Amino acid sequence: VPVSAIGKMRAAYAVQLYRDHQAPFIILSGGRVHPDHTPYSEANEMKKYLLETWQVPESAIIMEPQARHTTTNFRNAVRIMLDKGFPKSKYAIVTSSKSHIDSVENTDGLPKRCIRELGYVPYKAGKRLSDRVIEFLPDAQSLIINPNEPNDP
Repeated sequence: VPVSAIGKMRAAYAVQLYRDHQAPFIILSGGRVHPDHTPYSEANEMKKYLLETWQVPESAIIMEPQARHTTTNFRNAVRIMLDKGFPKSKYAIVTSSKSHIDSVENTDGLPKRCIRELGYVPYKAGKRLSDRVIEFLPDAQSLIINPNEPNDP
């Protein structure tokens, strides 16, 4: 399906944060990953969903349609943020499912995977704001393109 039930839940929560003025924009991240050989780009389908179902203004949506998993979701989103002038010393927020946010926060979870796959962690976790939201600081190491990774945009 273009947007899974979990994707719809994540989108609804992002819209709530946007409408509550806790987020000035929404970065949609995700490529053509699940299921294997899918014709759908997660970020593109989520954008359609936010525009059509939630009437989020297009100007509030930033696209990142390259990521293949959570490590590259973070890396690529951080690149976008820093390229757009987001301050390195200001916390941003990320929302997802509780299990995803648990992994972002747990040093044996996503940070360990980032080190294994990217060689560094593209963020520094901050305060846990709720089951599905955590603050993070972007890491400028994310700006370095890995020439050995063929899908590093």
